[in-house]
Amino acid sequence: MDIKLNDKENSRKELEATLTYEELTPYFEKAVEKYRKKVSIPGFRKGKAPLNMIRKLYGEGIEYSAVEDIAGEVFYKYITENNLDVISKGAITDIDYKPKEKLDFKIEFDVMPDVKIDKYKGLKLKKQTNKIDDSLVNDEINYHKFRSATYEIDGVASDDDYLITVDLQNLDESGNILIGQSQKDLKVYLGNPEIYPEFKEGMKGIKEGETRIIDSKNAEGEPKKVQISCTKVEKIIYPEMNSGFFKTVTGKDDLKTEEEFRAEIRNELQKIYDGISERQLKSDVVNEMIKENDIPAPERYIDVILDSMVEDYKSRYKGKKIPADFIEADFRNERRVDAIIQAKWYLIRDKIIEMEKIEADEESYRKIAEEFSGKFNIPADKLMEAYKDNEDIKMRILNDKVMDIIINNAELEEILELRTKEDSGEV
Repeated sequence: MDIKLNDKENSRKELEATLTYEELTPYFEKAVEKYRKKVSIPGFRKGKAPLNMIRKLYGEGIEYSAVEDIAGEVFYKYITENNLDVISKGAITDIDYKPKEKLDFKIEFDVMPDVKIDKYKGLKLKKQTNKIDDSLVNDEINYHKFRSATYEIDGVASDDDYLITVDLQNLDESGNILIGQSQKDLKVYLGNPEIYPEFKEGMKGIKEGETRIIDSKNAEGEPKKVQISCTKVEKIIYPEMNSGFFKTVTGKDDLKTEEEFRAEIRNELQKIYDGISERQLKSDVVNEMIKENDIPAPERYIDVILDSMVEDYKSRYKGKKIPADFIEADFRNERRVDAIIQAKWYLIRDKIIEMEKIEADEESYRKIAEEFSGKFNIPADKLMEAYKDNEDIKMRILNDKVMDIIINNAELEEILELRTKEDSGEV
């Protein structure tokens, strides 16, 4: 067999091969045997006709039909034996079979480029550290109290701890009803800080069955009148701050005092905001590494990542209808920049894995298994064995190890951020 690998543009390769008829014969024999199993010839049971008869009747046609499969088999064997990191499956660009003589073919395909990393140590990075303010803890506790609250019918909304139900009707300047501009059974929590001041003031002390007119402004800042008719007034009854409530919120039954509960809430908020900071730091690492190591990403690799993004999106609707406004071409265009960033980062990351000889070790698998053991209710040891066969878990471990090397060798500036209730919208 005469076979050679030709370099094309960028990371594209061309496998060029010639097989003699003698080298083709074993492949053809397998093709004949395969064909015999499905052909019916009068006088013989299906799949039992003599091979010589099959060759005589269909031999040349079988050979022509088999040459593309043979080319694919030779291609796969070559890339496997030579450890080529192939991106694309490969496409036959030329194939020529001369019966009883030889087979010539060419297959083009893309491989991962061998990139050069100029810098991955000594990056200048900023890491945000977080201090949880009491106001954020209070806001989180109040949120859970509100979620667990009960309601008691009352006649008048005497303070902010009320939920009122109103019918809303827009009026013109003369106080006449504007047809089609109304809302019924609108529930309003009077303690909501997002309520417009004029509405908050206008609904103070409102009674069930009472109608009021509030002077407000429309989206353009022009004056408008709104008529509100209160149909229900409910007093919000908050739960007691006891161990039962603490367990409802946290799932833990060892919290006995309000101080312990507040400490637990603070600890969970700390984890959340530290996680946000960690993800931001890793995002900054990716951006800085791409900036310091400007490497081209093969178009085919970008397409592969976009394919994965499309499949991921569609998988969210498994068993359901994909939204009618989903247009794959538009989706690919919108996500293309993200795909390019991912492609460049993966190439950089994989090169660092090679340079640093990084491996997914036993301890790393155990750490992830212990992290998810409780969530899936599976013993960590069993989960760890399953994870060892999971390529995604392996790449997560390797990715984290690369991140650790870059961050641990960076010039890291820590910036303290006080997290207050104004930040609660982030989580």
